[in-house]
Amino acid sequence: MSARTHVSAFVLASALATAAVPAVAQSASSESANSYDADFFARSQPSSAYDMIQLVPGFRLQEGNAELRGYSGSGGNVLIDGRRPASKEDTLEDLLKRIPARSVDHIELIRSSAAGYDMQGYALLANVVRKKGSRLSGRLEGEYANFRHGYDAPRIAGELNLRSGDRTLDLQGALYRVIDDEHGFGSRNRYAPDGSPLRLTDYRQAEGTSYKELSGAYSQPLAGGSFRASGLFKDSRMFADIEHAIYFPADRLILGTERKHMRATEGELRWDRPIAASSRIELLAIRRDTRIRATDTSLDAADSEISNEASDAAETILRGVFRRKGALLSIEMGAEGTINTLDSHVALTENDVAVPLPAADMRVEEKRAELFAAGTWHLSSALNVETGLRFEASRLKQSGDSSLVKSLSYIKPRLLATWAASRRDQLRLLIEREVGQLDFADFVSEASLTSGTVTAGNRDLEPDSLWRAELAWEHHVGAGSIVLTGRHEWVRDVADRIAFVSPEGMFDSVGNIGNGSRSEFQIDANLPLDGFGLSGVTIKGSGLFRRSRVTDPQTGVKRRISDDVPVEATASFTHDLPRLHLRWGVNYAFQTVETEFKIGEVQRDRLSDRVDAFVEYKPDARWTIRVFGKNLTDSPAVRSRQIYTGLRGSSALNYREERILRSGRYFGINLRRTFGGS
Repeated sequence: MSARTHVSAFVLASALATAAVPAVAQSASSESANSYDADFFARSQPSSAYDMIQLVPGFRLQEGNAELRGYSGSGGNVLIDGRRPASKEDTLEDLLKRIPARSVDHIELIRSSAAGYDMQGYALLANVVRKKGSRLSGRLEGEYANFRHGYDAPRIAGELNLRSGDRTLDLQGALYRVIDDEHGFGSRNRYAPDGSPLRLTDYRQAEGTSYKELSGAYSQPLAGGSFRASGLFKDSRMFADIEHAIYFPADRLILGTERKHMRATEGELRWDRPIAASSRIELLAIRRDTRIRATDTSLDAADSEISNEASDAAETILRGVFRRKGALLSIEMGAEGTINTLDSHVALTENDVAVPLPAADMRVEEKRAELFAAGTWHLSSALNVETGLRFEASRLKQSGDSSLVKSLSYIKPRLLATWAASRRDQLRLLIEREVGQLDFADFVSEASLTSGTVTAGNRDLEPDSLWRAELAWEHHVGAGSIVLTGRHEWVRDVADRIAFVSPEGMFDSVGNIGNGSRSEFQIDANLPLDGFGLSGVTIKGSGLFRRSRVTDPQTGVKRRISDDVPVEATASFTHDLPRLHLRWGVNYAFQTVETEFKIGEVQRDRLSDRVDAFVEYKPDARWTIRVFGKNLTDSPAVRSRQIYTGLRGSSALNYREERILRSGRYFGINLRRTFGGS
């Protein structure tokens, strides 16, 4: 069954469920927010706040983009106790999984900035509000997973929460290893244009990353408001051991390694206070530092290659916001200043001889300021209109192997209209302008020994920009929902792949290739089936269908934008058995295909359909035992490359390479124990 057909089944199911399932009311609601207390989620026996978030009708968790510099737009659509998590090293999923379900008082679904929250460009926010009664609470977690190729993934984590009046202290630590299940063992073969084999290889590329994490946060009343200080330390060591065992046309062994050590620290100070009955101010200061040291090697009987990378990045953010909530008009205004720096050095040697690379030694510095204002008009009990305007100005300075000073400024307007057509239905219309950020990494060259390619840094890269129009329909079905969204984007200065010419030669690089467009249709369904007599059964489906078009600079032919995935879809089934203290489920992920159009090759990465499953047992309210199996279909990750003799579009196909890797089915167990709380 295709992804399109399967997801369409959820539309039909929701239509039937509308007539069959009585509406389940949340515990409280207002024009701008709905509140769901713990009883709403009890049917599904959630273990963590993450499990609860998945059950909020009409809500889909969005992580945001941690690669964005600055605070605006980089975070996801979840608040914790009314505050947006500022860490770029922690995902929302990880943060929510650390919060035991028993410590959650309620979850608010916020639909408008009129509720007094910074929406950060999202139409919906979820606010996880924790209980305030307990003095001491926490969580201990242990996990172990084993892969058939001999690698394992252990995890030990703990969290401690202390509360004394209005003072709180949160501590968290974790040691764990993650194995990349998109790599493993298989083949990497080359074929001539007529299909005859040129090189046949038994190939292995097992990858993983070991992590150490420690974070803490302290909050207390201060000067009539609330003060919070937090910090994070994260150390990660990525490893990959690579082996090419070539057996045709002649035996040859190539051994490779990839090692990457990253160390990140974050610190945050936040203070907010009311300055009138309906007004608040918030001040925020953030500092981040990231250090990376990486070495790749490739060695055989005749040749050796070594690639080294050293980079140091820093980010400093200062932000101030004023909010005022009114019966007819709510306003928000503020300013943000950011300083970002990157010092990077890349070196490549072949047989102990240095290979010259363009933009190998670079320092990039950006100073950016943003002014923003937004207003929400409450035109009626059913209609809200939010308008916003952001002005961004930045100065980019580049030094090292090449020098550049560039000043940029943009205006980004936004309009969001929300209409509650009925008790079950809501329509949202969004029109906005978005401007991308220049990725500092695109200014610096990169050498990949695994693929045998060099990507040049491009100092002339400009940020892409787009206008977006989006229409969404949210329909509630009992305790569930279905959301249909259509959007279209008009993209200017698409960032894709271009030919970069330098004294060292011609290289592939990231660059602007003209204007393009992107259309998307999205469906998200969350459907409890109790109304059909299937007590405790919930089906969920999510599908994103994407079509983008841009003119290829090499061929002059229209194609999709590089890295745009045409279809992303998942479906899941869960069954809760409260009397047995059991919960089990199955998740199905549909195949994805991602294509990159480089100057001398076309690369496609295909992840086949896969199935994951779990069984969860809760002997009491504090213990959770979860057994899981992943990639039960033993699905392969396939990379195909069409390599041309020169520039793609003006030269003949040289050869085709296909890499097929399997990590195999793997199984694990997770134990969680909460303590304290109520």
